[in-house]
Amino acid sequence: MKPDNFYVPARKLGFALLLLFSLHCGKDNDNNANVPPIITPPETCPNCQLLYYGQNAADAPTLDAGSYEASARFTPAKIGNLVDKTIKEIRYYIMDKPDSIKVKLYGPLNDSAPGNLLYSADVTDSTKRGWNTHILTQALTLKDEDIWLSVEFKLGSSRKTVGCDPGPALPDGDWLYNAMDDQWIPFNVRSGTSINWTIRLNIG
Repeated sequence: MKPDNFYVPARKLGFALLLLFSLHCGKDNDNNANVPPIITPPETCPNCQLLYYGQNAADAPTLDAGSYEASARFTPAKIGNLVDKTIKEIRYYIMDKPDSIKVKLYGPLNDSAPGNLLYSADVTDSTKRGWNTHILTQALTLKDEDIWLSVEFKLGSSRKTVGCDPGPALPDGDWLYNAMDDQWIPFNVRSGTSINWTIRLNIG
């Protein structure tokens, strides 16, 4: 009789523990079901850039006295998935500081000239030899259309000004406007020298 008295309470105890464990797990599952899903932060673009130049960008072409714009045209194909992102900064490299200098952004017109002026800032006082950064003072969003980045400068004498890489020239990476002929022409067409301007857009 003692063995029977021992096994019966043991079976009851095991059943009670199993029931308690089942109820406890079910409670955890209910709580987990009420926990909101983890929301992934929106994608940022801290290192996104639009540029054409390569790494060895340590020179500049010599230009005669005059007024110029060294420009790069970024097409929808170049902009790609950066559409709807905001332009944060303009970066440009200067060898010899010009008499005056502005950074500009233009909208689309056609394949060989920019359209309306979207942004302009005189950076003569803040520009130095080497890399320069201009933070835009108004929000400008990239669209699924051309945008032209331009560095306008005036020279009272012949000198090297806006930096460049040693090429080869990429399509839309070496536009040069010359006020003397009032035309936008790639620098390699004007001079036979293959370069890309060391100018870029940083996207936020």
